[in-house]
Amino acid sequence: MYSKSHFSILILAAALTMAATSCVKEDNGGDAGEELSDDAVLRLVDRTTVNTAYYKDIFLDGGCELNPGIKENGAVINGRLPYALEKAGIGEAEYFLSTINDVDNGYLPSDKSLQTRIFSGTAEDVNGVLLYPDGEPRFRMFYSFGGHSGPHGETLGEAGRANVNSFYSNGGSYVGSCAGAYLAGQYASGRALTYYNILKGGNMKATGVSNSSIDMEILSDVFHDYYGPETNTMVTGARHNGGGYLDVDRTPEGTEILARYLNQKGKNSSSSGFYGQPAIWAYKESPETGRLVVTGSHPEDAPSGDILDMTASMFGYARDGSGIAKVKGVLKNGETLHMTRGTADNDPRHTCIGDLQCHHFVIYLPKSVKKLTLDLYGRKGFDLELYLKKDAFAFPDNAPDYSSSAGGNSQTITTGPLEKGLWYVTVRCATSVTATETVIDKSKNLGRYFKYSGNTEVLNGVPYEITASW
Repeated sequence: MYSKSHFSILILAAALTMAATSCVKEDNGGDAGEELSDDAVLRLVDRTTVNTAYYKDIFLDGGCELNPGIKENGAVINGRLPYALEKAGIGEAEYFLSTINDVDNGYLPSDKSLQTRIFSGTAEDVNGVLLYPDGEPRFRMFYSFGGHSGPHGETLGEAGRANVNSFYSNGGSYVGSCAGAYLAGQYASGRALTYYNILKGGNMKATGVSNSSIDMEILSDVFHDYYGPETNTMVTGARHNGGGYLDVDRTPEGTEILARYLNQKGKNSSSSGFYGQPAIWAYKESPETGRLVVTGSHPEDAPSGDILDMTASMFGYARDGSGIAKVKGVLKNGETLHMTRGTADNDPRHTCIGDLQCHHFVIYLPKSVKKLTLDLYGRKGFDLELYLKKDAFAFPDNAPDYSSSAGGNSQTITTGPLEKGLWYVTVRCATSVTATETVIDKSKNLGRYFKYSGNTEVLNGVPYEITASW
């Protein structure tokens, strides 16, 4: 048997052992420094913050076989953009508009050649106008005018169509009218066509209404949250010319029906196939993708009233549904990350940065540190910026805790003491191109696109390297 004194010694030894164990555990984790794997760190990253770093707000497609502007008094006004853009506060726009106003007259080979260079890319801009070097959307939104959907998809070619799909899949939102709605899906009346397949497997059926107008009923509170109209409002007189309605039996889960068709102008359409069918619908596949908002009609022509409000709400809903900000990777203590790959390398986590784009990284500090140093070095002739913020994406307009943005290709941040936890690092390329609107047929003032000048090397990306030390 143990004596009383022996038993006391055992208790004391056990207590010392527990204390020692506690000290070891504290040294390896908790407040004193628990290391996490990259996967564990990335699971901590916020997946709700919407990306706001784009070259411009919107790109509008009025290319081959599409209307190169809205209609006024029955005639296309070449270069006239939807009135709703102004109401929705969308100012920074670029576009490609065909020189052919009447889509029934087909297209010019010269327009198609220019369209291919814009959408599919050139040696100067291998990604095409819509995408950054890493495949992320360069514009926040894309808008497609009406016209001939199948022929337009054909003129874009496989590469152009794939770029539009990538634009949406990687976070850019899509708005379309009439042909633009058809193009967003995959089928027309059950037949697969040269479309974008953004609305996965989506099918539209023809209304049979041409050169007329049509009434709609608002079914969603979405419009109330933007510019109107209120739910159950009857919106009368939206121009309609051959557009279709959504086939509810062939649409992906999560599709939202925002409005439905009612009567064609001057008719009781209650026995028509389109009556009560979806007139406006939206779709967001995941947090990473953009939001699609399309209609089979032409509300973009309206300069005032409920139709203008409805169209502005479509743009607003699409804009706010753009994809979330994404993290490229985890920065490790003393290790340099090289962001030098090109588009063709198909390695977006290490690809060069584009104009006015932000690349995001994270640092996980398992314990507080006395200081942290970030060193950023890029190619000469380009302006890069560097930002750091705790627990939130370090966009320049999101009140970063530290910044270095005085211009030039080299930036350094040296902090004071930092708390343990997740820190976000943002690299921004402040260099961009000069974009000049160019009229294609100057003699007739028809067709428009934007010609880039200045430091155009930025279109294929600026290589840089970044190092974090603490």
